Amino acid sequence: MILAQLDAPEILCLQETRIRTRDSEDVASMQAAIPGYRCHFSLNRDARNVTYRGGRAYGVATYVRESLGPATMEVPEWDLEGRVVLTHLRGCVVGNIYAVNGSDKPYFDHERGMLSGDRHAFKRRFQERVIHRARELRASAPVILAGDWNVSPTKLDTYPRLRTAEPHVKARTALADLLARSGMVDIYRQLHPEERRYTWFSRRARLGQLDAARVDYILVSEDLVSRVRSATILDDPRYRAGSDHAPTVLELSLT
Repeated sequence: MILAQLDAPEILCLQETRIRTRDSEDVASMQAAIPGYRCHFSLNRDARNVTYRGGRAYGVATYVRESLGPATMEVPEWDLEGRVVLTHLRGCVVGNIYAVNGSDKPYFDHERGMLSGDRHAFKRRFQERVIHRARELRASAPVILAGDWNVSPTKLDTYPRLRTAEPHVKARTALADLLARSGMVDIYRQLHPEERRYTWFSRRARLGQLDAARVDYILVSEDLVSRVRSATILDDPRYRAGSDHAPTVLELSLT
């Protein structure tokens, strides 16, 4: 269904798979779900911070056409919640991102072996680590980072209004500062500087009222901008049946 609606893309990035690493049958089914595609994934393995839904939370999966040639998978050691998978292809690296949605819940830092701030602070650390890794990778190949960032960049990206209270301002400012130094471009906004389109739609909105935001976006390294053909948001309800998010699509040429 998804492949048919999206015209069988060469790369498909999915977030929030809700499969645990120990769910072996589900993992096998996920890997074999789309014939002709390789499945690269990162799943939640943090039993300390993620206990709801029986630990079946988060998780990202990237499906890559086998015809694209050799592809290798990278999951950062620090990604315990299943939020980042990097696919190394000939000519570029594609990152599938499901960023942290901050909250005031305490966060247990496994590297330090102790509670360290809340999930708002963890959200900012996550952003920094993802962008830092992208900067490292750009030294050898163009980079694409696609997914749910859980941050609306500007007032153009939310309706009815942009959140102006903390900690939302801090998260937005931190990500903007990171991107300004990263050499990564929010390609939808680059191509559509004044357009108001959204990728997340609240299920709690009253009938006929809009409560929405653009929190899903694709970042491309500056050296790829000239190769981009289009960047679109498929916000028609038929493309988001069963989800409160709309697909974002990038078309570019690497040849």
